[in-house]
Amino acid sequence: MASGIRRAAVSFLGDRRSQQDMLDCRDLPGGAFAASVCDGMGGLNGGDLASWEACRGFMELCGKTLSEGNWPDPETAAGILDRKVASLTDRDGLPLDGGTTLTEVCIQGNRAMWVAAGDSRIGLFREGRLGWLNRPHRYRLMLKEALQAGAVSMEEYQAEIIRGSALVSYLGRGELPYIDGEAGFRLLPGDRMILCSDGFWELLGRQGTEELLGKLDPELSNLAELATECMERPGRGRDNASAVVIGYELFQERERVR
Repeated sequence: MASGIRRAAVSFLGDRRSQQDMLDCRDLPGGAFAASVCDGMGGLNGGDLASWEACRGFMELCGKTLSEGNWPDPETAAGILDRKVASLTDRDGLPLDGGTTLTEVCIQGNRAMWVAAGDSRIGLFREGRLGWLNRPHRYRLMLKEALQAGAVSMEEYQAEIIRGSALVSYLGRGELPYIDGEAGFRLLPGDRMILCSDGFWELLGRQGTEELLGKLDPELSNLAELATECMERPGRGRDNASAVVIGYELFQERERVR
């Protein structure tokens, strides 16, 4: 196991007929660790395969890059994965026309790289407070930037904001208008990171997600119990919901007894 890393994951079907979220968290050679949560879209086959390819491709990319003595670059990684998803084909060799969001983290020692595209989220829980590291790449973000730049009027903004939840950046487009990421992120002992699909963070909200992270035990062993309680609360229809939580602690190396 990667030194100092605890991990736990949950995934819920919600009210959907199929699960298009894909998550993965694993140790990599050289003491590194990587985690990924991707939310697929584009129909049953398209969403499933797109999110699977994004998760698989990230693990492969991180392992190869680190083995070569280099550190993964967020924009480069996102671009490679976007092209991989965009090139997927169905059984007849036709374009799959599927897409997926991307939230992924690679950790080695106390150094982390994270990258995100779409409306899944990556959060850092430090000293009892949760802060989201990335933005939801939705049409409302593009509209807000256009309004601030004077490219659209307030009347145009208000007429268009009804479509504000539409995704504008995700893997499979063949281009990524928005990529959020950081390559030299430093973790502190006691930090927790969460990667989650929109079905998870929108249902809990920032405050609810913060409360959940604060109630986790040191081993993160009660994540499933706490998350299930949140997901079973009555309310609006529920989307697929998935999350990976990472706990970072600084452990002293024990001398090997020969």
